[in-house]
Amino acid sequence: MKDLHLIVVGDGPYLNEMKRQAQGLPCVFPGYLSGDDLTAVYASSDLFVFPSTTDTFGNVVLEAQASGIPVIVTDEGGPAENMLPGETGLVVKANDGDSLVQAIRTLAGDRQLAKEMGHAARRYMENRSFNATFAQTWRLYEEVQPIYATWAA
Repeated sequence: MKDLHLIVVGDGPYLNEMKRQAQGLPCVFPGYLSGDDLTAVYASSDLFVFPSTTDTFGNVVLEAQASGIPVIVTDEGGPAENMLPGETGLVVKANDGDSLVQAIRTLAGDRQLAKEMGHAARRYMENRSFNATFAQTWRLYEEVQPIYATWAA
């Protein structure tokens, strides 16, 4: 896909290897970003790919969706719990490069689908907040507490 450009944000032990492998490709590595710089990357992106299999939450997935960007995540780890599969993005099999490439091609090749998922992602994030999540967790503890008290006695 000649019009596809990759922006790899962040740092880590594989950064130099990734830079070497991507040499000559339409790929940039701005490093770790925060604040306005990170916001600008989200604002200029058409999709967000987060293939982690070990991340337990995936706050960046929430940030991308809040920016109106469809996400691609794996079926392992916590990030898939922060999106709506088929609505706000796609979930691919972990450690399956072909599945990841196909998902990228699907969203990059269908601008209307990506746009619709991005809008859905933004709407989904409007109803999520730390306070709302905390309240939901608190209600869960209230429901479980009587069961636990009976069981512990």
